[in-house]
Amino acid sequence: MPGNRIGSHSNCPIHSTQVKSISSVKGFFWKSKHRRKSSIPLDFSKISSLALKQICNEAERLQSFPLLSLAAALVPPFTKLSSNVLAVPLETSSIEAQRCIDQRPCEVESRGCGPCGELYFQNLDLSRNAVEHRTGIEFPTMLDNSISGESNSSFPPEVLVGTGSRTMTIIRIKSLKVYAFGFYVHPFDVCEKLGPKYASIPESELNKRQDFYQDLLRKDINMTLRLVVSCNGIKIKTVKDAFEKALRARLARTNPDADFRCLQTFGSMFPEDIPLNVGTTINIHRTADGHLITEIGGSQYGAVQSKDLCRAFFDMYIGDVPVCEQTKEEIGKNVANFDYQDALTKSIIFLEAQRSGKLPKNHRPSWRGDSALQDGKLANVDLVGGYYDAGDNVKYGLPMAFTVTTLSWAAIFYRSELQAAGEIENVRAAIRWGTDYFLKASSRRNHLYVEVGDPVKDHECWVGPENMKTPRTVLKIDQNTPGTEIAAETSAALTSASIAFRDADHTYSRRLLNRAKSLFSFAKTYKGTYDGECPFYCSYSGFNDELLWAATWLYTATRRSLYLDYILEEAVSSPVSEFSWDLKYAGAQILLTKLYFEGQKDLHTYNQQADSFVCSVLPDSPHHQVYISPGGLVHLRDGANSQYVTGTAFLFSVYSDILATHKQKVTCGNKKFDSVRLLDFAKQQMDYLLGKNPKGRSYMVGFGKNPPRQAHHRGASVPKIALAKVISCPMSFVYWYNKNVPNPNELTGAIVGGPDKQDNFEDLRTSSAMTEPTTYTNSLAIGVLAKLAKHHAQS
Repeated sequence: MPGNRIGSHSNCPIHSTQVKSISSVKGFFWKSKHRRKSSIPLDFSKISSLALKQICNEAERLQSFPLLSLAAALVPPFTKLSSNVLAVPLETSSIEAQRCIDQRPCEVESRGCGPCGELYFQNLDLSRNAVEHRTGIEFPTMLDNSISGESNSSFPPEVLVGTGSRTMTIIRIKSLKVYAFGFYVHPFDVCEKLGPKYASIPESELNKRQDFYQDLLRKDINMTLRLVVSCNGIKIKTVKDAFEKALRARLARTNPDADFRCLQTFGSMFPEDIPLNVGTTINIHRTADGHLITEIGGSQYGAVQSKDLCRAFFDMYIGDVPVCEQTKEEIGKNVANFDYQDALTKSIIFLEAQRSGKLPKNHRPSWRGDSALQDGKLANVDLVGGYYDAGDNVKYGLPMAFTVTTLSWAAIFYRSELQAAGEIENVRAAIRWGTDYFLKASSRRNHLYVEVGDPVKDHECWVGPENMKTPRTVLKIDQNTPGTEIAAETSAALTSASIAFRDADHTYSRRLLNRAKSLFSFAKTYKGTYDGECPFYCSYSGFNDELLWAATWLYTATRRSLYLDYILEEAVSSPVSEFSWDLKYAGAQILLTKLYFEGQKDLHTYNQQADSFVCSVLPDSPHHQVYISPGGLVHLRDGANSQYVTGTAFLFSVYSDILATHKQKVTCGNKKFDSVRLLDFAKQQMDYLLGKNPKGRSYMVGFGKNPPRQAHHRGASVPKIALAKVISCPMSFVYWYNKNVPNPNELTGAIVGGPDKQDNFEDLRTSSAMTEPTTYTNSLAIGVLAKLAKHHAQS
């Protein structure tokens, strides 16, 4: 693969590949001692974007021109060659970044539990072959490593993380495709051997750490390089000679005291009578116990046991002086990433677990049942449906509306990303579950039912919603008891949802928009803060942010001057450092900045305030105000702090896209930050929650390594109980709350409250500030997870 001299890595382009479906994939099982079940399905979602890029060194002159030397094109010598170099220059290698869309389950057998309580190897699609673009050669996305047709192999299955090809030009006239190659690694090895040390390190830092790549070599991770010949005339002797020369130099460098007799043994694995016709495969396997195994044409020709030789071989690609520096960066990047697709799917499933009312047939959390089917009866109104906000069984209007607004925003802004992930319909269903409820709650003009359930009584009983017997008290706002925050937020929810449904269900969309207009009029006509949801959801910020927020959504949906006039002449705004169920200014400011960039120049002040929000959060901004934990997490409050993390990540992701579209930057004093910096910070925050943190653990239930198992949640922590059974509320805490045991029901996808400001965390149900999830924490995560899932599928 050498084409350029060592140190020159500019010619390493990335291209997309084609993918072709195959009928089946040999799966394998991962047994874990960490779960009650005997096996865990391992979800491989998409092929990695890891691209093994151009090998940039010189090649020796071919022994017999015009016969081509695969080895000369393949093997990079460690030291510079003499001037006696290849007379026919190599073209730039085309290294193919794999893009696959479908996701299928696969199961992996572990050789031990290790630190990987649950492993997800991102960007992998086992339902398809990868087709190398230039040669058309297919590579299986899983290498089962069966030798000579035998079903049992001594090596574990490995997954494809990159494909590439090499072409050679003869006398600058004819271009010949010499070979294609695929690079495979074993995912459990990566997680088990590198996860404990590197899980908490951000991707941007990991790429710069040489010890990461050295550990990738030293930790003896199973990996394979597969070559597929794509032209005739290649001699096996030149393959052997070039390998031996390059490996001798690497071996001498990596360990001067190594036993060099291993090179002779390795060379003996290339019998000279083997024809290398088009389609011939050469596999070089490295095993964890230090064997370098050569397989040609499906037959094993030998093995040499030498960890030094194994490391020398793969040192050519990921060592101190790699054949292409960009290859190393891609490896660091892709080992570091998470399966954002899986995290996205699970985040939506959590919202389903929070549903109240009569559940649909396609409801996914199997342990949940119908609940609160008489809600609203005390007020002679139908209030069945909607969402429980967190770990209790009360329906609060303000956080529920914010959940729907932010979920709708994700559906609007990241529609294509959600479609690519196959989740747009699930998100729309989640939105409709809330908006159907709000339509019933606002059926009378200037009336809005804002709470169902008695919070005090509910918090005195630890039972699931299916078995609750606590009072279902109903609270409302009207002209005499106004609640501007809740009315305006509900207006914003219905308006944003109307945009989300505009193409999917126009009639429903119009109905939502009309009700939203009515609620906004109600909110600004009868002003007043409603304290009925205190002490659980008190509005500390007042109602001006909700009025601006609602007007912004109405102007976005209608473009009517009525709402723009309100924004410019009546609305109150302020620079802030937070985006949450109580404080909406930053969200409105970013929405209005988009309109400003599109030509609405009288919104300039809002653009300045949106920039101020960014400047207050970024730790390298001269105007930084927000506390960042030692591990890099945004931390505003100890109670359910993850909501501020996902809120910040979502706004940064959205603003990043707006800046990129309009070629703008954020100015913070003497510094400027571009869209890439904002997205990187958003990703860093989400990665922290998914496992890149000082504890090396996930804060999403059912995802990643060592996820929470004691979420502060009634439904998840109480086993199924017969509906007729009488439950003692005082004893319910003894039975199910105070016990230090995992929840019997997995609250899949729930992002718990998270660690404190020093990155400390305890997975205890009794530590509600750390282990209680909320709907709005997840609704804010869905958009940015969709963005990251598609971004890394394409990178």
